[in-house]
Amino acid sequence: MATTASSRRESVAQWWQLRSRGERTVLALVTAVVALALGWLFIWQPLLQETDRLTRQFAADRATLAEARRQADAIAGLARTAPRVAAGDPRAALDAALVEQGLKSAATSIERGDNERIRVTFDRVGFDALTAFLDALQKSAQLRPVELVATARVEPGQARAELTLAH
Repeated sequence: MATTASSRRESVAQWWQLRSRGERTVLALVTAVVALALGWLFIWQPLLQETDRLTRQFAADRATLAEARRQADAIAGLARTAPRVAAGDPRAALDAALVEQGLKSAATSIERGDNERIRVTFDRVGFDALTAFLDALQKSAQLRPVELVATARVEPGQARAELTLAH
């Protein structure tokens, strides 16, 4: 194998020596032009394309970062203006909300659970009335449902609801 490489090198050297000075100059120039063209095609063009892509990606990343910062500021503002948890008995607040919404008779079961949680069961309640009740309860007593199971009844717009409320 070494013999083949050296014999090949010798034959190329002999071929080069047989060329005239003008032919050698032209061959060297053609080789240089081909090398430059290949470098431009396989090195410079991909670098330019990658630079353009990275510039576009950088602009998109800056816009994403600006939006994330805006949302973080909005979240921080919401945290500062969040309503404080109402002090007092959650059961009393629940009873007041039930009376206010006219659902006191619809509540078939009210049980005090662990960790200040209250479980309320409605055997039959209108879905619209239930959503209005939950909204009013959250606004007035800061009680929110942490668990809610609503099962449709045969009557249109009616449901059986079991919910667990907490601060």
